[in-house]
Amino acid sequence: MEGELTDYFNKFTKTLEPLGRKYDLAKVFNDLLTTSICSFHRTNIQSRLQEKDETNEALYMETIKPYKREDLNAFGEALGILQLNVLDNPYSDVLGEFFMQYITKGQNGQYFTPEPVCEFMARMQMDNLKDEGNRILDPACGSGLMLLSAAKINHCNYFFGADNNSTCAKMAALNFFLNGLNGEVAWMNSLSMEWFGGWHINTNGLGIIPIEKEQSMIWTEAPKGEPKSNQGKKKIRKTKIEPAQQLTLF
Repeated sequence: MEGELTDYFNKFTKTLEPLGRKYDLAKVFNDLLTTSICSFHRTNIQSRLQEKDETNEALYMETIKPYKREDLNAFGEALGILQLNVLDNPYSDVLGEFFMQYITKGQNGQYFTPEPVCEFMARMQMDNLKDEGNRILDPACGSGLMLLSAAKINHCNYFFGADNNSTCAKMAALNFFLNGLNGEVAWMNSLSMEWFGGWHINTNGLGIIPIEKEQSMIWTEAPKGEPKSNQGKKKIRKTKIEPAQQLTLF
């Protein structure tokens, strides 16, 4: 990381570290992701906070229960730093970098693909996708950096990410929203097709909305070779994302 990106990363770190000393830092980080996704719920944005989704509201209130008001102010400050970073460094990944340096520290091999490699792979794959409206999938997306690299080349596509780690899936969903990407993030096992949760981001209007597996284009349009027990059991629930070609794999 260089320049302004490093500054934002350091500011983000200094905001969360005091909370990490009071609580468990991994929990603090995960709760920040959850409350941020709840805050950007489509109902909140489109109604300008005049309406509430009861399920979303209940999740938000349950998540903030352990924290004091000053702690929640730090959550707001951290989210503001992420938003400012996107303005100055679009498609960068402060969340993923923080996750690697301070949460996993490489445990279980959770080192994400370096950004230069992501950009190299994105350019290789995007060379044949000059037009808009393509569907681009990373089935093990981590924090979504590979897809953010693809968005640098052409953001007018639909982006799909899946990961079997809940924190990674939340990071990707928040990165999608903050960078204005359209698409879906699924918390699922891309090999076994086991489903845990997911979100549509900026589809059918600005905002994030939780989805079930029957609403997921990743789960319903699984590539050939999936377990036979999953075949023939899926119905696609239509959204505004209806390009013709299959999901393009990284």
